[in-house]
Amino acid sequence: MQCKSYPEEPLYGGGILQGNNKFSLEFEADSPTFLLHDLCPSFYSFSAWITTKEADQSLIRARLSTGNVTYGCIGTVIAKQGCWSFIKGGFVLDSPADLSLLYFQDFEGKSVNISIASSSVQPFTEEQWRLNQEAKINRERKRFVTIHVSNTHGERLQGAMITIQQISKDFPFGSAISASIVGNLPYQKWFLKRFNAAVFENELKWYATEPKPGNINYTIPDQMLEFVRANQIVTRGHNIFWENPKYNPPWVVKLTGTELQQAVNARISSLMSRFREEFIHWDVSNELLHFDFYEQRLGPNATLDFFKTTHQADPLATLFLNEYNVVETCNDV
Repeated sequence: MQCKSYPEEPLYGGGILQGNNKFSLEFEADSPTFLLHDLCPSFYSFSAWITTKEADQSLIRARLSTGNVTYGCIGTVIAKQGCWSFIKGGFVLDSPADLSLLYFQDFEGKSVNISIASSSVQPFTEEQWRLNQEAKINRERKRFVTIHVSNTHGERLQGAMITIQQISKDFPFGSAISASIVGNLPYQKWFLKRFNAAVFENELKWYATEPKPGNINYTIPDQMLEFVRANQIVTRGHNIFWENPKYNPPWVVKLTGTELQQAVNARISSLMSRFREEFIHWDVSNELLHFDFYEQRLGPNATLDFFKTTHQADPLATLFLNEYNVVETCNDV
């Protein structure tokens, strides 16, 4: 969201912070803190507008301590000097809390002068949460349609009875599949009833296809491809390189310099020559935000080179950097 000249009005009118003497704000420049008394088990949404003084910008995180539990990060925002940034997050309490502290700090623990405005804390019951979820589904995923029924002469028929059966989906909805789906008819039937897209869970990873140098075996991926092809399942290729050394073949971890470069070139060449145009996507690099095995050894442009080489070999595939803990938790900032 754009950094604004002035803070907007608080969401939900401030929620339980508005006009309630059970909740107060203790203000120290580098850690403004809300004291929240007698919170009940519920879903909570919080928001505020934040700006900094002195520092040009600072990554600010919101934290919550209930006495029994401390949530290290329940929301983040980059706050800037001279304008207001919006932070929004949430938390779930499973048990009553006599006193809770909701506070804002620089992510790296630096002393930063923080100002906040238009704060809000709003509880929701599980029923309210689900109703809101259903309302969004109805608004975003459903549409009203009008169906006209005519005879062979184009004359509209009144009171006609029609039956509608969905036979395909307009968007991919998928799941990971493993080698156990090969020849497993109950598993295949269960999968096909629910999904029209797939990704191979482990079977294309380097440690699975080449456990020893030069000992390349694509038998299992080939069998899985037969299944997805036969059932017109769009499939993602996962993955070409995994940046976590723990999940690389042991012989690859021992390589450096020219030998490692030759190995990664051979890896791309082998996969692309075998599976070109078989997958709509390729996860070229896996978990690069958390690990950097290849860039440490081959230089900062190693990943870029992986993408360029893969695109040249399979230009129709969309290429991805695959990650985890990007949306669901702010501890991975």
